[in-house]
Amino acid sequence: MQRRRILTLLLVICMVAAVFSGCGKGGKTEETTAATTTKAPASTTSAPQTTTTETTQVKLNGYEFILAPEDVGIWQGAGETAIHEAVKDFVLEVEELLDCKITIIATDRTTENLLSSVMSGTKLCDFINVRQSTWIPIAVMGGLRPLETPEMLNAGLELYNEDCFNQEYTLMTELNDHIWGLDLTGKYLMEMSFGHLYAFNKRLVTEAGYTPDELYQAVRDGRWTYDLFLEIARKISKDTDGDGVNDIWGVALDCDGNEIWSNGSGPIIRDASGRWVANLNDPRVIKAMEFMNNISGDPQVQHPLEGEAVPNRSARRAIFYEGKAGFAGLTGSNFGDGGTFTMVDEYGILPIPKGPDAQTYMLNMVDVDVYVAPISNPGWENAAKIMTELGRRLYDKEEYREYIEFLMQGDQQSVEVMFEYLLPNAKANIAKCSDDMYQVTRFELYDKVYKGNLTPAAAAEAYQDVIQAELDKVFRQE
Repeated sequence: MQRRRILTLLLVICMVAAVFSGCGKGGKTEETTAATTTKAPASTTSAPQTTTTETTQVKLNGYEFILAPEDVGIWQGAGETAIHEAVKDFVLEVEELLDCKITIIATDRTTENLLSSVMSGTKLCDFINVRQSTWIPIAVMGGLRPLETPEMLNAGLELYNEDCFNQEYTLMTELNDHIWGLDLTGKYLMEMSFGHLYAFNKRLVTEAGYTPDELYQAVRDGRWTYDLFLEIARKISKDTDGDGVNDIWGVALDCDGNEIWSNGSGPIIRDASGRWVANLNDPRVIKAMEFMNNISGDPQVQHPLEGEAVPNRSARRAIFYEGKAGFAGLTGSNFGDGGTFTMVDEYGILPIPKGPDAQTYMLNMVDVDVYVAPISNPGWENAAKIMTELGRRLYDKEEYREYIEFLMQGDQQSVEVMFEYLLPNAKANIAKCSDDMYQVTRFELYDKVYKGNLTPAAAAEAYQDVIQAELDKVFRQE
């Protein structure tokens, strides 16, 4: 079992690597002994149809597939460990199947480096793993190859095959009516992980008069709302030693600004004309910002953000792990060793509560790090075939579910929350469409709202035009 899991991880990593390594030149398809038939979805804005593919045997005449993953360490070992041996076996299998060479490179994954390749027309790789603040601007300028086109699907890229690629995360890269990235997030490869949600301490919420089962049922019934969240948090906060300062807090830390998307809208939207616009004056967004301020502005809810010796976000997570707070805004990287596995109490997960105007819960991804295909790769047809074969071996949706179960320490209701209420409504954080936009939203707008330095209405007035100007720059809008 252990070797199978290791091999799965390696395969996932290899698939990603293979996708990015395909930017190299040369190598045409020699022969096809069985044709590939791929059914594309009618529209990228609707639920994609399942991809059906016949067995395809191709020979690529030694085509060099260049992959630029986030971490090349797994590929650079000399084969001294079981993981390295498994990776080597996997790479050899795909190389022999398709008569290709898979090369893993360490390269600068910045916008500048990828842009240089695109502008010069010089192949950097077949697929490269970058985050959305890099791939969004380059996709907008035409530097990436959209992946859902008939050309890519007919070339052999099984984009909609759930046995090859993580569908929730892959489809999350839809932007301006195209899909730009591939994702292999699974049990062992957690490059994107998952976005902010609220973890809760089961003991503390029970002591406050609410059982975990009741909270999970509130999610199912659509009753997990701003008011219920704040009500429970206030009941959890208490001064246990009589010194006038709470020792137990309702909330250790917030969701890093992602609550702003929880009332059926958000600070940035795409309008009916296809233009990206700032949306801070939307009454739904104003209500969401009021909720953000209620979390941090009420001394009976969250540990103060200002004053003497204010703990940073890491220290606030530690407060939660130590059993001194009922709720904490966490992301995927906070679960497991060094994070939730250090908890003194049992924990569960809940969505960010929804506002009065929202129909569903939401999950806003922290960073959508995916493999994208630079337009400067002339061998994209070969890369499509290789990436699919890598994905077929690397990604396993059941392994991913097992991984989530592991992180939730077997709590099936938390697993249900993730797969039934969060991932189906997950989206990329468009406020990270550029580094400058992230600085403006997270460290200026959200920070001022949390701390009460600006009222929601004043914050909307102050930042509406600032955000619009950055959107116009990123999306090249006049």
